Amino acid sequence: MHATIRLGRILGIQIGLHYSWLIIAMLVAFSLAAQFRSANPEWGERTIWATAILTAVLFFVAIILHELSHAVVAKARGLPVRSITLFALGGVAEIEKDAGDAKTEFLIGVVGPVASTVIGVICLVLAWALGWDMLDVAAPKSPVVAMLMWLGIINIGLALFNLIPGFPLDGGRVLRAIIWWVTGDAERSTRAASWVGQLVAFVSL
Repeated sequence: MHATIRLGRILGIQIGLHYSWLIIAMLVAFSLAAQFRSANPEWGERTIWATAILTAVLFFVAIILHELSHAVVAKARGLPVRSITLFALGGVAEIEKDAGDAKTEFLIGVVGPVASTVIGVICLVLAWALGWDMLDVAAPKSPVVAMLMWLGIINIGLALFNLIPGFPLDGGRVLRAIIWWVTGDAERSTRAASWVGQLVAFVSL
């Protein structure tokens, strides 16, 4: 997956966008605008669209942080990282070498969901500090609180989704690392994790 738009470097890692990301970004912004308009029509169109666009931008920043966590751990474990690219289905950190041991594989796989969970919890705590009642089913009246609530929920959801044990999700890497650690066989762990991933994909159809 090669970037068509380069955004710059963070920690020496090239950050970029694939053209397919632009389509998803627009869909997310339009979806959020419709959601905010339905829940709080009194905000007015400018506030609705400003909140929707800012929320969408911050969501993709969170995805970059998710992928950056993979890249930072990989570099710390001696694996070169070429780039991070956002595309239609999320993001991918291009790590140029495979992990050499089960511990490295596990750490690289698990850190992404951990990062997304931390981001999600921070957003929900901030929303609560600004007056959000977790037991109130009604949508927040404040644009800032609504944005933080949405970001919190979606990032925690992203973390849980990525822990599904199937490649190319992070859960597939975590499962491979566990099987590798138990069996001591990297190739066997890859085959087993791939088989589980295919089973998960079949069941989800």
